[in-house]
Amino acid sequence: MTGQINVNKISARTGNTITINSGDKISGAAGSIVAPGQVIQTLTAAKLDVFSTTSQSYVDITNMTITITPSSTSSKILFSWNLTYGINGDIAHAYVMAMRGSTNLLVADDDGGNRTEATHVLNSFGGSGTHHVVNGVFLDSPSTTSATVYKLQMKSSNGQIIYINRSGRDNNEAAYDGRSTSSMCVQEIAG
Repeated sequence: MTGQINVNKISARTGNTITINSGDKISGAAGSIVAPGQVIQTLTAAKLDVFSTTSQSYVDITNMTITITPSSTSSKILFSWNLTYGINGDIAHAYVMAMRGSTNLLVADDDGGNRTEATHVLNSFGGSGTHHVVNGVFLDSPSTTSATVYKLQMKSSNGQIIYINRSGRDNNEAAYDGRSTSSMCVQEIAG
């Protein structure tokens, strides 16, 4: 039997459970049936080239930006990233900030001191020929249906050059330093 029922709300006749028979399913157009916790959309960015900075102020890391437009103000955004970096020896620190637009999302507390607050502090602990990786995940509640930008920013502690996707030394030999990649992902999660 095929038919159509037009209603604005479905509720259980008794209790609070509506049962769907085994093998049956509820289906609809893409995005029309959403359960809390369900992934609504996923966007990714892959950084395959090299980036470097000597800036002592935060700058955007090129190709590490994603714009997502949430479908509901109750949605959460799961922001995750993988960042590969190199420093030419123990000469500097780099600081990375996870951002929504101009808002810092995940910042350490400096306990009232003079420490630089950041999402990640990058150090060179294996010499100038090494690549290091930092990863992060943050569940955000932007409360908007407007286009929203998620990105990573970076700065140098003292003006020394910091690299993304390469070592500090960057030896151009097949058996040496190589090049690497970085990536990020945002997922809209139904609220």
